[in-house]
Amino acid sequence: MIRVDIPNKECVGCGYCCIQHICACGRAAYPDEAARGEMCPSLHWNGSRYVCTLMMRPGGEGEFYKWQMNAGLGCRNFLNPWRNDVRKRQGKNG
Repeated sequence: MIRVDIPNKECVGCGYCCIQHICACGRAAYPDEAARGEMCPSLHWNGSRYVCTLMMRPGGEGEFYKWQMNAGLGCRNFLNPWRNDVRKRQGKNG
């Protein structure tokens, strides 16, 4: 296998990763929604991009979620079809 290191792209807040696959933190916080395949209740559209409200919790809890989810390291999904179309979505199919 050939491995090519490609730098991550900056996150644009399109919601693709979180809508397609609820993260481990979201599954732990909202097991019922995750079991039903629903969007994570912590994923919030702020009018121009998606943000994770778990990361916005006060004190060390929010910092823990940022660390756990590698916040700030950028987009690792290179085939993300929503990257150039950031808008409020209605589910996995956009």
